[in-house]
Amino acid sequence: ARGLSSCSNNHLLDHRTMDNTESSLQEPLLASEDVETNAIGNPEDGESSEDVANTSNDSNMNETNNNSDRSDKDIAINLCGKERLRLNHNVFLNLVLALTYGVSGSLWNGTAFAAYLKLLGHDKNGPLGDIEAVNGLASLIAALPIGYLADKIGRSKIIAAGGILLLVTSVLQIGVLEWVGTSVNFATEEQQLTAMIAMGVIMALWGVGDGIVNGPASALYADSIPEGKRSLYYNYLFVFYMVASAVGPLVSIILFQTLGDVWDLYHLRMVIYVGMGIEIFNSLLMMLFDDAKALDEPTLEETAPDTPEEGCNDETGQQAEGQTQGAEAHDNNAAQDASSSTPSPPRSGIMTKRWIPYIIFFQGLIMAIGSGMTIKFFPLFFKDEVGMSPSQVQLVYFILPFAMVVVSTVGEKLSSCGFGRVQTTLLFSCMGVSCLYGMVFFKSYLDYHPHVLVPIYVMRSSLMNGSYPLVESILMDFVPKDERARWKSLDSVASFGWCGSAALGGMIADKYDYTHTFMVTAIIQSIGIAFWGLLLPLVPRKEGQHSMETAEGENEVESSSS
Repeated sequence: ARGLSSCSNNHLLDHRTMDNTESSLQEPLLASEDVETNAIGNPEDGESSEDVANTSNDSNMNETNNNSDRSDKDIAINLCGKERLRLNHNVFLNLVLALTYGVSGSLWNGTAFAAYLKLLGHDKNGPLGDIEAVNGLASLIAALPIGYLADKIGRSKIIAAGGILLLVTSVLQIGVLEWVGTSVNFATEEQQLTAMIAMGVIMALWGVGDGIVNGPASALYADSIPEGKRSLYYNYLFVFYMVASAVGPLVSIILFQTLGDVWDLYHLRMVIYVGMGIEIFNSLLMMLFDDAKALDEPTLEETAPDTPEEGCNDETGQQAEGQTQGAEAHDNNAAQDASSSTPSPPRSGIMTKRWIPYIIFFQGLIMAIGSGMTIKFFPLFFKDEVGMSPSQVQLVYFILPFAMVVVSTVGEKLSSCGFGRVQTTLLFSCMGVSCLYGMVFFKSYLDYHPHVLVPIYVMRSSLMNGSYPLVESILMDFVPKDERARWKSLDSVASFGWCGSAALGGMIADKYDYTHTFMVTAIIQSIGIAFWGLLLPLVPRKEGQHSMETAEGENEVESSSS
């Protein structure tokens, strides 16, 4: 996704503050006086002051080394000569990319490009749907190879290759726009067909590039955030992206008001050009990611509870002696005990937690198929059936990202208060689909009362998209680190469902009207919501509880087989 609240005050770090917690915002090193204070302690019984000093010095040396390692993975932000914020390198780049990607995408790949293709296609919805389908098909074909290579040879190398692809694609699209010109009847019918084919090829390249941003880049973002904090940081990413997405419509409004508030190729092309310029900056930014700056996943030893050392006291010594006396008898049954005590993942009927990523994927695919039929046609619906001007439509899409930010923030707070991520997503989705049903059943009234229609649409879109950070955090929590890029690349499969259904949505809109596509979307998404309910017994309400349960299960196996 892409003023922090009171829950994120720990992100604003004073140079002299030390809080040794696991955070993707890596804290600065200890101040010298803090190190000296921590190095002084009272010797325990049976220990000399020299032993305590040596132990403390070793501890402080290890702590300093650990902090130094973490500091190498950070980007420090200084204001007025003081360090104000420290972010992991990859987290920082992802947040910046979310900002610039949101601005560029909202400028050229939203209302402006949809209206441009419809004008170029002689006021037909079919060409727009077909080009969107090509975009999704390219993402589908490239998804798994991209994810596999990112997991095998490194995420940052694939992201850098994606940056080169974005740079080449931006230049190609500018060239095609210049060749087409600003007249709908710029050439013969054959040349217009060539222009549409060229647009399709370019959109296919954009599909591959988007798959890299949403796949390996997002996986590297998850690698750089500790488990238990991912929903919070994915909400930050979503907020950055949504706020940036409001810039595009705002700039479009300014351009339309300055150059002329009409739907023609000249004014639409000017908006697209500005977006292409920012895409070039995005391509350069993608070459700066670094796999070495990702956080190390906690090992069993780091998550296991401390156990008393042998000889610490008489009681522990007696327990150790008793365990030694029974070791020979236990060894005879060690293999049998280990195999019989291996914990299976928590179950709900016939399903285990291993099903969670698959459920999320298929549910996302269902929702994408439904959404793809309508998302690209909402601006055209406002233009053609409601009769809104370009500036009025862009105003709707300027307001929409801020509404999404509010809903996503409320969702993150609600889920973290104990309601649960799955439960919050289910609630928001039900409310969002209800709004879409309302747009269908009350069409005759709403088409003539846009002041009522627009708030319903904004609420519907905010509720359906505001749970994105929660869904992403669940997926990343239940997918191994070395498989995250592949799972994130599978989002491109969902994108194909999204874009592929756009072709069907265009045909339905041309044959009937946009409301028929809305109805089909609502029915399909209702099925997807029911599918999401399968996660209710599988995902803990409390975020981070999965890793604790895994560590406890592994500890039980280790203790029973030792």
